[in-house]
Amino acid sequence: MYPYKPLAFLLLALTVLFACDNSSNKDEQLIRQVHAAYVSGWLSGDEEKIMGLLVENSRIQPNSMKPIEGKWAIRDFWFPNDGSQTVINDYQTEIISLNILDSIAVSTHTSLLDWTYKKDSVQFGMRQKGINTTLYKKQAEGSWKIWRSMWTDTHAESR
Repeated sequence: MYPYKPLAFLLLALTVLFACDNSSNKDEQLIRQVHAAYVSGWLSGDEEKIMGLLVENSRIQPNSMKPIEGKWAIRDFWFPNDGSQTVINDYQTEIISLNILDSIAVSTHTSLLDWTYKKDSVQFGMRQKGINTTLYKKQAEGSWKIWRSMWTDTHAESR
């Protein structure tokens, strides 16, 4: 009686499937852009760029430290107003997994970070290899920001 009904249903199902897949691909691209902006922000020493990638109630947990809660506490940790200078000499990452679960995404990446610190007569450098897990939160307008981040050094050496 309605010979085209199954075909119409199949076309509708395929349209929804491809629309969901395109949305997921778009979200993945946006998250990868946030990750790349984070790395380039550190390489260029751009405090505002880095801090702009975090949600207000972000939390970080550096290797072997207690979590640091809130965007302003994170700013004070990363960019203290004490006359010190930290320079990122090299920062390389590779995303090894990225899963999107509706409005939350979880990524894991390896990292190689080489940095130097100087304050008054104190100066030293570190080279660290590690694993980082980052949770991203989708914002109301569709962008993604960093919500949680923790990292563990697998190797660290003074330079």
